[in-house]
Order: sequence, then C-alpha cells, then structure tokens
Amino acid sequence: MHKRIVIEAFQKAKENEEIKGIKDPSNNYLSKILSEYILEEMKSPFGERSLKNYYNQALDTERPSEDIHISQLNVVIGLCRYLGYKNYEDYILNQNTNYSDAEDLESTVVTKPKNKKSFTWFSDFLTKNKLLSVALSILILAIIAIISVYILNDQTRWMVWQEDHYVEVDFDTEKYQLHQLKIFKEERITLFKKVSPICEETKFFNEDSSVTIWYGKDKNKELEYFTALGLHPETGKTLKPITAYMINKYICD
Repeated sequence: MHKRIVIEAFQKAKENEEIKGIKDPSNNYLSKILSEYILEEMKSPFGERSLKNYYNQALDTERPSEDIHISQLNVVIGLCRYLGYKNYEDYILNQNTNYSDAEDLESTVVTKPKNKKSFTWFSDFLTKNKLLSVALSILILAIIAIISVYILNDQTRWMVWQEDHYVEVDFDTEKYQLHQLKIFKEERITLFKKVSPICEETKFFNEDSSVTIWYGKDKNKELEYFTALGLHPETGKTLKPITAYMINKYICD
C-alpha cells in the first residue's frame, strides 16, 4: 500500500504544480515539494533524494507485483495528509476499491469509456479536423489558467520572507514565479524569526535539553540563526539544531 501512496502523492504534486503554471515539473522538483511539505507538516526532515528513490522503486516495471515499505512512519503519515487524509488508517478506510498488492497501480486510474463507439467517432473527428482540435486544446488550457488564477487569488493565503520574518501578502505572479511566495502558515508567521544570538543572553536550550535555536548558511555562505525548525528562507535547505560546539566556536568565541 505504501507503493500506491507514493505514486498518488507524486501525481497530486505534479497536478498542483501544473495548475499553478509550471509545465511538466521534474521528479526532482516534485520530491522537493513533498520533502518541504513533510518537514512543515510533521516537523520531521526527510530528504528529497530518498523520496525520489521511493518513487522510482514504486514505478519499477521489473517488480510490478511487489509493494515498497517506508520505515519512517512520519513520512507515511505526511504523504497521507498531503493526499487529504488524517493518517495512514484514514487513508486505508477511505479506499473504495480493494486493490491487490500484485496489481499495477498506475492502471487503476484508467477508466474505460462507457460508449466506446461514440468515443472512437469523436477521436476520429478530431484527428481529421486538426485545426478544431488545436482550438479546443487552447480553449481548455485557457479555462484551466483562468480557474487556477481565481483559486490562487481568492482562496489561498500567501506569505513572503521579509528581512527576518514572514509576513502575509496577496498573491503576486512575479514573486510566485521567483519562488518567493510560500503557502501561509500561522506558526511560521508567529514562531519563525531570524535572530542574532548573544553568548550570555540568548537561551539556546530548554530545561529538557531541546534546542531553541537552529542555524543554516545563506547564499553567501554566512551563518544565520532562527527560532524554529524549518527550511532556510533563501536557500531552501533544512536548518540544523544548534550545538554546544557551534555556540562556542561561532557565537561565544
């Protein structure tokens, strides 16, 4: 069943990005999207390469009857939530069709036309009338684009990084294309800040030894410090928890 979850997650990510105007996103790009979602949703980092490897295993045509196993429960739950389910159990309970583990999962999304004769006639008609076919394709793409813009502008909330914190903003096509816009998250707005820690004043650890500061390098390879786990706002790389070694070497030197 993990095999099916991975394939569906990548398929949904691809559809979402195409709706936003990104034509034929690569598997590397989709892996990054899912990796960022798992980090934000589950507060648990999981590498893009590992996700891509799972996807390649799921599509392995030499082993179509074999399922794959994801040992990290947080990853499975994160992918299920990306698909709109609460957890893995909810995903299982909401499956309307019983699929065999030996079944080719990709074939399940194909539905036979109810009226094969009518469909064949329509297909032949479009083949003979190429100009009409092109016009219909353009019309469909235009409708999808209009609906996409409406959804992005009217329903989705956005935020953008501003110097040392995130702020909520309206949708902006230019910023979106530059990958500056992020899906709005309340905890990112309130808890995620860039700070300049001071050796004797900053609290680096809680009483239970959990960290309060994370660090990462900016585009100029300079260290920067943040108040919560997440991705670096500029580079997109996962931040690392502060350590006594880092404190002594770079902050309290």
